[in-house]
Amino acid sequence: MEYRQLGHNDLEVSALGLGTEYLSHQSTETINEVLHLAVDAGINYIDLLWDDPELWSNFIPAFEQNRNRFTVAAHWGGDFNQLDRCQQYFDGILTRLCNNYADIGLVTMIDTEVKWKGCAQEALAHLQHYKKRGQIGMIGASSHYVQLARKMVDSGLIDVLMYPINMFRDADDENKSLFQACEDQGVGLVAMKPYAGGSIFIKTPPISPVQCIHYVLSQPVSTTVIGVKNVEELRAATYYWEASEEEKNFKVVLENIQHYLVGDCVYCNHCLPCPENINIGLMIHVADTYQYFPKDEIRAEYEAFAVKASACIACGECMERCPFNVDVIARMRQVVEYLEVVDK
Repeated sequence: MEYRQLGHNDLEVSALGLGTEYLSHQSTETINEVLHLAVDAGINYIDLLWDDPELWSNFIPAFEQNRNRFTVAAHWGGDFNQLDRCQQYFDGILTRLCNNYADIGLVTMIDTEVKWKGCAQEALAHLQHYKKRGQIGMIGASSHYVQLARKMVDSGLIDVLMYPINMFRDADDENKSLFQACEDQGVGLVAMKPYAGGSIFIKTPPISPVQCIHYVLSQPVSTTVIGVKNVEELRAATYYWEASEEEKNFKVVLENIQHYLVGDCVYCNHCLPCPENINIGLMIHVADTYQYFPKDEIRAEYEAFAVKASACIACGECMERCPFNVDVIARMRQVVEYLEVVDK
């Protein structure tokens, strides 16, 4: 196992971290196998989502045996519009950690400007109190969107950023600037979704977990968190340290990545500038999050834009520039349908 420094802190974390999201519905036996393999492989970074009773009932027995081996990132989240509920979830995790302490308190999924300016600021202020009381060591935040992630880093309010890094996002030039900002400001960069939520195995030709991990670890990250359902999936990831250079080579996939992503917007903004000053990448991102977040929140986010998608004149300039052949005009119509047409 390789170990890397977590931002400006002296803490060293394993380059491969363990995510627990997919362990929620697994048996105690499966969770035991995963945790014991993680320990044997030298994994010392573990990412814990909000207080999930189904996970904890099977997770705690195995975790207690190895508590001192892990650097723990505990998420603040679950019900973003209810601060008391979030605090209850977070306190629940700390209580179950045996020593009422997490190395990182991490505000999860800050994916809209409304959330960043609103409940995220309240959450970060609360985490400062936990830090002063010695219940957490560092404060972190996660986002799936590069512009918001950059605002978090530049704010000086976080020590750790959790952000999706995978080959599908390689074309996004803003990522390089974000990664450099993390280095310059001493913010630890934790990579999530190295497999792009599993879609990378579907859209690309045969590609291995080892190749995905090698790409991510070639970036200036402290660790990459792998979400697994069983010990076989974790073993496929830990094989990385036994793999040959040929097995790790991801360049062939990367050279043809545009072909695999035809029609999919990755919010890279290569389509800009728009003659009507529409922020195209951000518009599509808002539309893509519409089904996952409260509709009122997304509409409030959209209303903040000075230029709406309905300003699109279908000139096609953006589509000529797009490296992924996205039908931008159709996506603008979709944004209008989602966010400008009043519900009946």
